[in-house]
Amino acid sequence: MRENKKVLMLGLFSMLLTSSIGQTVEIQKKEPSINISDSELDAEVKNEEGLQRKGDFGRFHLFGYGDMHFNTLIGEGTNQIDFHRMVLGVGYDFNDWLKFRTEVDFEHAFKEPELEYAYLDFLVKPWLNVRGGSMLVPMGTINQNHEPPLYYSVERPQLYREIIPSSWQEGGVGFFGNVGSSLDYQLYVMSSLEAVTIEDGTVSRSFTGSDGFHDSFGHVGEQPARDFAAAGRLQYKGLPGLRMGTSFFLGNTGQGNPNIGGGFLTMLEGDAKYSFEGIDLESQLAFTNLSDAENINTVLVAANSTKFSEPINQVAKQMLGWSVEGAYHVFHHLMPETKHDLVTFVRYEKINTQHAMPIGFTADLANDRQTITTGVSYMPIPQVAIKADYLWNWNKANAGIDRFNLGLGFYY
Repeated sequence: MRENKKVLMLGLFSMLLTSSIGQTVEIQKKEPSINISDSELDAEVKNEEGLQRKGDFGRFHLFGYGDMHFNTLIGEGTNQIDFHRMVLGVGYDFNDWLKFRTEVDFEHAFKEPELEYAYLDFLVKPWLNVRGGSMLVPMGTINQNHEPPLYYSVERPQLYREIIPSSWQEGGVGFFGNVGSSLDYQLYVMSSLEAVTIEDGTVSRSFTGSDGFHDSFGHVGEQPARDFAAAGRLQYKGLPGLRMGTSFFLGNTGQGNPNIGGGFLTMLEGDAKYSFEGIDLESQLAFTNLSDAENINTVLVAANSTKFSEPINQVAKQMLGWSVEGAYHVFHHLMPETKHDLVTFVRYEKINTQHAMPIGFTADLANDRQTITTGVSYMPIPQVAIKADYLWNWNKANAGIDRFNLGLGFYY
């Protein structure tokens, strides 16, 4: 309850400050000096990781992305082709200081439509702007900037599949801006995850021991709002080629279930990337701590004794994951005048979704995993990528399965 009160107090403060800022904007917008030719959001989108949007038609903006994958499990004889994502985005500028942006994601060849985000930006000053609506949680880099050409592997990194959910959105309100030219921040009060969702007497969504929080969020679709969370990110880009950032998410996840209690989730992340002379070096660390994990497991076992009685599916008290990656832009030295880009890369990831278990529950060794991914990504233009990679997967239970992937991705 104490954590919920803190989050709710922060939410009330945010809404009060938002109201006062809205009044300030209403006064200032009549003055010629406030006439902004381009939004801080648009500038951020164009510069972040080289993203180049060009679908501007006056007040209207057209954007989106998509990717198709071919996956094969080595030794299993299982092949699959999937148009994984087709995302359609539109934006509208009501005026110089009030903007709307939204994306709709039609996953798996339009089988699973979902709202990726839909929010309003109230632009006040470069260092203080307000955002409200359904927003991507500012956790790490890829959850907010996940257009396929921006990462080199066919699939998103394992860290963003097993520990940090993506694409992860919540409803909320908060602030973002730039402090000087080198420091960006985001700070929001948002809806929180739900540890266990029971519909018609069965578990429809929940935290799990093997997939962490990946299948637990409700996409802001009539999801419970008993609990709220605070989320934020701070990012530094003050030196050429360097990016450093840290993110957090803090909030209860019990959503009023008396058998769970608070289920307070602490998620922390840190990342760094340095690019020089055609070389990219990147690393990332993510850690989570979940209170009342024992109660969550007890509820899951009672609701579905078959699935959640198995150790591999039981929720951990703590999860830990980290990765390091190196990439080389081959044409940087061989063909310095070309606009084409050919990248070779290798990434190592160490992930344990049952790093620490609650009392009375035992970790499954299969959830202590390591992955080496190596491959190539060819970009004839920055917005299109043709990819291939191979994943060596192993775990402490000696049950890892290697994979080969081909992919085609784009954004516009």
